[in-house]
Amino acid sequence: MTAMEMSRRPAASVGRRFYLIMSLLMAAVFVGGFSTTVPGDFAPPGLPLLLHVHGAISTCWVLLFVAQPAFIARGSLKLHRQVGMVGAGLAGLMAIMALVATLFAIRYGRVPPFFPPAIFLFLNLLGVMAFAGLIAGGVALRRKAEWHKRLMLCATITILGPGLGRLLPMPSFGEAAPLVMFGVILLFGLAGPVADLVTRKRVHPAYAWGLAAIVLSNVLVAPLAFSPPGQALLKLVQGA
Repeated sequence: MTAMEMSRRPAASVGRRFYLIMSLLMAAVFVGGFSTTVPGDFAPPGLPLLLHVHGAISTCWVLLFVAQPAFIARGSLKLHRQVGMVGAGLAGLMAIMALVATLFAIRYGRVPPFFPPAIFLFLNLLGVMAFAGLIAGGVALRRKAEWHKRLMLCATITILGPGLGRLLPMPSFGEAAPLVMFGVILLFGLAGPVADLVTRKRVHPAYAWGLAAIVLSNVLVAPLAFSPPGQALLKLVQGA
């Protein structure tokens, strides 16, 4: 065995552990965040069925996102690929239900109090677009593992907002709340390139696309939300 082959094996092992750890950390954000609201969600009169369906699909995605790197870590590549096809369909449902839930929340006044409705609308719209685009790229490049796993990681980072919004003390940040959320999301996004530098000594180009999607889906929120077309869209959704 050459020295290069020996160095690649530990790096690959570290890489597998990294994606599993990241999936667990993000699952903790989702579970920790939404667990703070679940008791109230089920208290009378409770949430509409639509939002329960949205929550169930999102929960399935989180479970799948943890299971997939766990399969790879234990060497179950065939099972990973089989489950991945189910995951592609689930991701599509995720995107659709996230849009529907966002429109419902705005129409019926269920927007979190620390977000102006226009910010909430475009934060979710752009987040869903980034999620869907990165998932599509990850599925298309599923036979190129180095691209696939990075794009799927970045895709799930783009939808951390709802979990973080419930986990962090957002009201205490005042008008800076969207900026704080973006900062935390960016920290998750930068973890991948840092891991690459440690294990590969260079950053994989997939992160250029992933980080671009993460950054753009956040920095474009305010300009779009408070633009005349953005305000017109908000009024249309609100039924005003």
